[in-house]
Parts: sequence; C-alpha cells; structure tokens
Amino acid sequence: MTILLRWLIDHVWLFYVGCAIGALIYLVRALAAQREQSLAMFTLEHEAATARAVRAWAMVFLFVAVCLTIFIGTRFVIASFPTYDPTLPVPTSTPSSGVNPPTPSATSTPTQTLTLPTLPAETATSPAPPPDATEPAAPTESPSPTPTATPVAQGPLSGSLAVRFGDFGQLVGWELSTAQVVVGQPFQLTLYWQGLEGEAPTDYTVFTHLLSDGGQLIAQHDGPPAGGAETTSDWEAGETIRDTHQLTFRSGAEDRTGAATLIVGLYDPADINARLMTSEGQDYVALPVTINVIPE
Repeated sequence: MTILLRWLIDHVWLFYVGCAIGALIYLVRALAAQREQSLAMFTLEHEAATARAVRAWAMVFLFVAVCLTIFIGTRFVIASFPTYDPTLPVPTSTPSSGVNPPTPSATSTPTQTLTLPTLPAETATSPAPPPDATEPAAPTESPSPTPTATPVAQGPLSGSLAVRFGDFGQLVGWELSTAQVVVGQPFQLTLYWQGLEGEAPTDYTVFTHLLSDGGQLIAQHDGPPAGGAETTSDWEAGETIRDTHQLTFRSGAEDRTGAATLIVGLYDPADINARLMTSEGQDYVALPVTINVIPE
C-alpha cells in the first residue's frame, strides 16, 4: 500500500491532467446548453436546456474541487503522515535522457574528494640506501600482502556545496546511501537545494548521472525536484528543498566497474540539450565523492 501511495504521489500530474480534460469537456457542454437556452422558443425546451447547463456547470466545479483536494492532500496532508517518506521513491527503470554528458576535467572536480580506502597491489616505500660495497648486502624479504577484503565506508555519506543555478536556486548539499554500489542494483542520492531571490523561467528537470572512469554514462535518474512536489518555479527565497533520486544502471554497464563520478545539473524538459549553466560556468556540477562500482 505504501509503494502504491508513493507511486500515486510521484505521478499526481496524471490526476491534474484528467481533471483539466474533464472540466474542459463539461465547460464546452455548459456553454452549448446556455446557447440552446437563449435560443429556445418554447418553455419545455428552455427548461431542458437550463437543466443541462446546471448539470454541466456542476461537473465543472466538481472537477475543480477534486483537483484542489488532490493538491492540498499531496502538499500538506499526506506529506505530514509519519508513514509517508517522500525520500524513498519507487524503484523504477529510468529511461535515458539522450544526453551524453562531457567527461569531467581535472580542473572542474572540487578539491575535496572522498575516496575509499583500498588495499594497494604494492606497498609504496622510500627507496633503501645502496648497501656498502665493502659489506655484503643482507638478504631481504618482500612482505606479501595479506589477502583481506577491501574496506568500505560504512553508513551514508554527505557533504555541502554552494553552486548556484541561475538566480532562483543553488545546490547546497548532498547525501549518498553508500559509496560502494553493485552494478545493476539501484542506489539512492539525495540533493539539497536552496531557493534564491529570483524566479525560474520554467520548471527544470534535475539529472543525476553516474559516469565511469572513462566518462561513459552507466547509471542515471532524471526527474523534477522531489518527484514533482517542489517544481523550480515554486521555490521561494530561503526555502530548502530535499530532492531524492534513485539511480538505476543502464543496460550494458556490467563491464563498467571501478571508480565512478556523480554529476548533477538542470535542463529544460522541452529541450533536453538546453542545460542550465552553473555559477562556475559549467552545465553540471561533479559531487566530491568517488563511487566504487563492483560486479555482481
């Protein structure tokens, strides 16, 4: 039941579209009935047209009331229930946006980068001084590394940023469920946006892409902020928006294991190639964390 409720909240726009279509149909009927009422020459025809007009107008107001009820319920009532958590979206396969993001350059990556502690194949040591020619060198043994499991960071990871997108919002933080993911299994990324004094010219779509070490797109999730509950045109100055995305791997990404990078940005849904530039002059921001993708 909880999964169905989350799906309905994420796709609430379907109800808005249905209500709008229904209201438009009955509005046309009401106007037609009023026209027949004005042209009626007999009392019986006039009363029948009046009844049809009243019923049509009642249906128009009913669709408007249903739309308002759904809006109030999703924005205020359901969101306040303790059993409803908007940060846990339904795991669904996300279609590719058709955008191949550029490979982040070394200069565009923030200086603070969280990397996983890994066991190197060879231990780097300072070169030993050459042995004295008059004395035979003592035999040395190279210690072989003990086979142990690669240490993995435990618990969620988080960090703060300050990257502006236009004059209406900025990315101020992120939270990741884990820094080590299994290829083919979805994982969760939460973004924190803050509204600024400006107003967004349109409702932008957020893209979250996982790039392999070679720059290939291997996992992603594109969608409106907070599943459509916090559109960019509604952001207010000082407001903090929690925006959760569940990234799913693309088909054919099984061999793209190893270090990977997360990038985030905004684009106009009417033109997926129209990305919004950041305050740093790029059309995306790379999160300061290295993801370790391991095989199944």
